[in-house]
Formats: sequence, C-alpha cells, structure tokens
Amino acid sequence: NFGEEQGIALANKYLTAFPQSYVESVTPEHSIEDINQIENLENINDLGLNLYQKDGELRFKLLRLEKEIALSDVLPMLENLGMKVMTENPYVLNLGAQKVVIQDFAIQPVSKKINFEHNEINFENAFAAVWYGRCESDGFNQLVSLAELSWRQVSILRAYCKYLIQIGIPFSQAYMEETLQTYPAIARLLIGLFDARFNPD
Repeated sequence: NFGEEQGIALANKYLTAFPQSYVESVTPEHSIEDINQIENLENINDLGLNLYQKDGELRFKLLRLEKEIALSDVLPMLENLGMKVMTENPYVLNLGAQKVVIQDFAIQPVSKKINFEHNEINFENAFAAVWYGRCESDGFNQLVSLAELSWRQVSILRAYCKYLIQIGIPFSQAYMEETLQTYPAIARLLIGLFDARFNPD
C-alpha cells in the first residue's frame, strides 16, 4: 500500500506513461500491482512476474526494463511448466529516459488436474529459476503445476532421474517425465519420502 505522499508522486510519474491500450484493458487494481513490480526493477536483468486471474481467464505477466523477452524464449518455458499460450498483449511504458515492457499472456493449463488456487508463488518462482539459469527447462517442470511442487523439489526428482540413467536404467528421461506427469501424486509421495529421510528438522 502506498502512503498519500508516495501515491501522489507515483501518480505523477505513471499518469502519462501508460499507453491507451493499457488504460482500456487493465483494471486499476492490476495497475497498482504493475507499478509495485516496476518500482522493484533495478536493472535489465530483473524480471517482474505475476500469475493471476482476470474475468475467469488465467494470465501471466512479465515486466522488464528496456526490452521484451523473445517469444521463442518464453513459449518453451511456459510449455514445460504445463501451460500453452493463447494470446499476448504487449505494452510499452515510457518513464522519461527509461522504458518498461509489459508482456501479458493469456495461458491455459494443458491438464485439467492443474489448480493454481494456492500455487501461484511456486509457478512464478519456477519461471524465474529457469530464466536466471538456476533450473533446467524440461518436462519435469510440469510437476510444479501438476503436483504443486517447488522448483527445488522438482530438481530432486530430476537429479534422481539423471542418476538412474547413468547407472543404466532402461527408461529415457522423457518416459520418466511423462510417467510422473500422469501420476503427480506419486511425485509428491517421492518428495515426501525424500523429506522424511533427509530433512534435518
């Protein structure tokens, strides 16, 4: 929440920055969330993320200074997280010498099993982890959405998969990804077992 003085300063800063297309399609509530995200961007490597619902539609918003992220980069990451992209609404904000690019995607889960009621943070953190190179982008990431796991928990399952391949198990990574995607409850049980055996707490 903004105080009155800060609110006036931000209003003066952003009032003329939003293009007409943005004003016509973005609610005041979502505008405030966007401003919050933009104010936290410090350099071109920073990324603002927001998974949200609008009129019953699932949307995913990326905010970045100076330039947009290429669709050829975004689409595979979202697909590996269990989403297909339906449309994109791009907006460019001019803040004096600085430019902010907002890419607002309408997305759709690939499976009816996916529920984001309590999983938005895991999804956003997983996308950021892939973007910053802390996590691989592959089919295991669908478990963030399907099994409601964090990207770090998914990394544990990926590591076991790669170990099994190294010791000669006759199944491919794609096969193991597909199996856990089909039975996400088993993925959660495996993580529960790992946690029970190795969590110091």
